[in-house]
Amino acid sequence: MRLRDLCQVDHLGLKVLSGHDLLDRRIRGIATTDLIEPGRFLKADELVLTELTWHDGPESARRFVAALTEARVAALCSGTALKVPPADLIDACADAGLPMLALGVEVSFSALTEYVLRALIDEFGSVPSRPYGSRRRLASTLVDGGSLSKVVTTVAGELDVPCWVMSATGRVVVGSQPLPAGAGARLAHAFLSARFLPGTATQADGTVLSVFPVSKGAPHRIANWFLAYAGEQVRAGGEHEDLIVELAALVALERSRLEAAQRIERRVLDQLLELLASGDANLPGVVSRLHTLHIETEDGLLAVVLAVEGADRADEVGVAVLDELLRPLAPGVATAVGGEVVALVPLAGNTAAELTAHMLSGAATLEAGLGDARITVGVSSVTRGPAALSSVIEEARHARILAELGEGRVSAITGDDVSSHRSLIAAIPGELRHSFRTRLLGRLEEYDAAHQTDLIETLETFLEESGSWAATADRLHVHVNTLRYRLKRIEELTGRSLNALDERVDFLLAIRMR
Repeated sequence: MRLRDLCQVDHLGLKVLSGHDLLDRRIRGIATTDLIEPGRFLKADELVLTELTWHDGPESARRFVAALTEARVAALCSGTALKVPPADLIDACADAGLPMLALGVEVSFSALTEYVLRALIDEFGSVPSRPYGSRRRLASTLVDGGSLSKVVTTVAGELDVPCWVMSATGRVVVGSQPLPAGAGARLAHAFLSARFLPGTATQADGTVLSVFPVSKGAPHRIANWFLAYAGEQVRAGGEHEDLIVELAALVALERSRLEAAQRIERRVLDQLLELLASGDANLPGVVSRLHTLHIETEDGLLAVVLAVEGADRADEVGVAVLDELLRPLAPGVATAVGGEVVALVPLAGNTAAELTAHMLSGAATLEAGLGDARITVGVSSVTRGPAALSSVIEEARHARILAELGEGRVSAITGDDVSSHRSLIAAIPGELRHSFRTRLLGRLEEYDAAHQTDLIETLETFLEESGSWAATADRLHVHVNTLRYRLKRIEELTGRSLNALDERVDFLLAIRMR
């Protein structure tokens, strides 16, 4: 089939936007994608269908067209997500010598796909190969309103193995069956730490699961989703390769649709943050935008500010990471502002401690894929009224700045930390903290190592029990006389008195400076 023949089919309503002199090109297949860089999912001489949800300006148009040109596809056909195809995309196609078509508003992708496949059957005298049959069924399922869960279940049935779509934190987005306990974290680690993908992860029971990235064009692995499926089913040229590759493309398409809806919410949040930053925020305007975002303050709300340092496209990565860290406990709306990502998060029945622990647990999982990058997080205290939004956002920003002074690939400071000695400790340079700790506790650590004693643990417990001899002895399961001997030895080795309040404070700070 030639492009010219397809364009002359009246009921498809195809309009040629570029490449009028290239319509003698042959079509030997059809593919649907909304990835910004879909090259690896495409084959030569295919007609590529896209809803344009990936488009956000001329640069994205050039990247998309470059990927299609490199794959040597026959032509590009746009759908109706955008009523008028963007001029920059038409120009990019014209410059690259790629024919571009626009599908009639009333015609679905599935209708065009069915027509092309039937025409290819008539032309070649046989049913298209299994990959195209699978591709047609999967694409039609989503285009015609089917759920991502149904698509994954269909693929699992064809592969005859369980299959899951997962986030980089190990969260199951959808799956053909429940994931075994503890498997999520192992799969996420395998995906994030693999030198090459696809990769594999061996589960506790010896079962091998494979991991396959959803999007080649994701800004960073920690911002990507991946497929997990039992066994090592996919190898280059293997019979299931096209099925998994097509599933990955369809998952990426569905995620891009979700992100398109989120971009609308981000614009509202941007307006709200600009209103709050103006210093002249009127309460009705704030309340109106909170209502639009479905953010309630009555049950408590806090601000979270996150930054990803040392990564390309850091804002894009940060938005995806913060959105993921909040799910599914308390999904909020996140947007990038001045090198940081800000989210307003209603507690929705959770406590601030539960929400913070949930985020930090997810962030800890992402450490395996950070490479040279680093995540810093600031969490505000809780507010129950829109009038205090400016202050909690500012508090979260200050907390994140303090988190930068912390150690580790992931560092977080909460509102409670800001109002405690922890924030002061975090603000002290690492070398000075180490020097202070060594001067106070160095001899105790050396003594413990040489004599197999527990003087540091004894000192820490004594301070945590506010100097109570009975409570300390009870926690350590020792006699009071034994405790008295240990405390006396601590005083002898350090030259400091545990009876003086300022000396106890020094010891407590030194212990916290680990």
